[in-house]
Amino acid sequence: MDTEKKHLSSGQAPLPQGVPIPAPGAAPGQPKPAQSLFEPASLSGRGLLPEDLPYADEVESARARRPSNGSRWLSVGVFLFFAVFIGWTSVATLDEVTHAEGQVIASSRTQVIQNLEGGILRSVDVFEGDIVDKGDVLARLDNELAVSSLRDMLYKAMENLTAIHRLRASVAGTELTWPKEYREWLEKGTGHKLTDAQFEQGLDLAAVQQETFAVMKRQRESELSMLRSQYEQRDHEVREQISRQAQLNKTLSLIQQQISIASPLLARGSYSKVQFLELQERLVHTQGELSTLEVSIPRAKAAAEEAKHRIELRNAELDSNLNAEINKRSLELASLHESLSASSDRVTRTELRSPVHGTVKKIYINTVGGVVRPGESIMEIVPLDDTLLIEARVRPADVAFLHPGQKSVVKVSAYDFSIYGGLEGVLEQISADTIEDKRGDLFYQVKVRTPKTTITYRNEQLPIMPGMMTTVDILTGKKTVLDYMLKPILKAKQNALREK
Repeated sequence: MDTEKKHLSSGQAPLPQGVPIPAPGAAPGQPKPAQSLFEPASLSGRGLLPEDLPYADEVESARARRPSNGSRWLSVGVFLFFAVFIGWTSVATLDEVTHAEGQVIASSRTQVIQNLEGGILRSVDVFEGDIVDKGDVLARLDNELAVSSLRDMLYKAMENLTAIHRLRASVAGTELTWPKEYREWLEKGTGHKLTDAQFEQGLDLAAVQQETFAVMKRQRESELSMLRSQYEQRDHEVREQISRQAQLNKTLSLIQQQISIASPLLARGSYSKVQFLELQERLVHTQGELSTLEVSIPRAKAAAEEAKHRIELRNAELDSNLNAEINKRSLELASLHESLSASSDRVTRTELRSPVHGTVKKIYINTVGGVVRPGESIMEIVPLDDTLLIEARVRPADVAFLHPGQKSVVKVSAYDFSIYGGLEGVLEQISADTIEDKRGDLFYQVKVRTPKTTITYRNEQLPIMPGMMTTVDILTGKKTVLDYMLKPILKAKQNALREK
């Protein structure tokens, strides 16, 4: 009603319900301009003029001020973007690393090549910068004294070994035979590998021992044969005397029978007294011989037993001498084993061999024919192991969260990391205390080991040498992106409202 009154007072007829109000300045029948995205909804669509808006009720006013659909969708999009972004920052993680500068070092210390006894330098078989394997010959020395000593001791050892074998055969009373694998037997008995010339010496020693065995056997048999002959003679005498005793006993019995028969005849005068006296004489003589035999037979038996005992005693004495010589030679052989080991080491040390796989760093003596003093350094070898060791410096402020076993990434300065990449490693050691350098800076020394010694780039192995500079990133943990974003805020919060 108020609107109609206003229209009446203004001299304008009221518009029918639902008829749009043309925009001010727009000609009748002209199309209305496009509505802006942030422009309030058209008032004409509601049958209201702009000047009628203050008179509308609150509902109509709110409906009139409601934003457009485009504005609402933009607000929803912004809200969703920030929600997703905050969710992503709370989930996405970044590596937290500690940086350290260092260099590649040899995983084992530089090996200094020396010789204990010294000698004359015969040859140098490597040059500086050569890569050698473990056991490769680096140089050779002449040490004739050690070689001669080894040769003499080895000959004595073989002589003792073959002599012991011969003596044991003599004690056992068997024939002297040699093992089929004679060379292996000599090498095992002496504890030394034989050259062909030394084996020939061993064969000569076997022939000498064979001849000695035959001579000693003949001497022993001759000596024992003489003793056995003496025993047999004494034993024969005993048997003869026993046989004589038996014969005399029979004769005595016959004489006694003759006398017993002749006695009655002599009494009647039928038997000659002279013959009777002869019988008595024979009786007395026979009894006398028997008495003598009763004394001589035990004596002869004792002599035979003594002869037999001499044989046994001589056998035991000869065996005892042989066993004593075996013991003596066995002790000497055992002593030679130790001496041979030491002498063999001295001879072996005349060939200087590399103890590790590495690079020849420095050669101190290369004059062939020059004198090398005992213990003098001849050259140095830098080991090249299957792993690399990086020695790096960490600031004291960054060491709190480091511990052995943490994964690391090693970037070699000689190879651009963005192109060639780096090496994965593991933190192996942290120094127990800080170290001060020449400039007075304090740092902790850490060691990182990598399983690889080269960088692979396009199927090519790029070598890494000791001394190359590196940057080591040690992974100490992980943090979300939100943690990194909130860190300045939280730090500012801790420091806020504090009076200096």
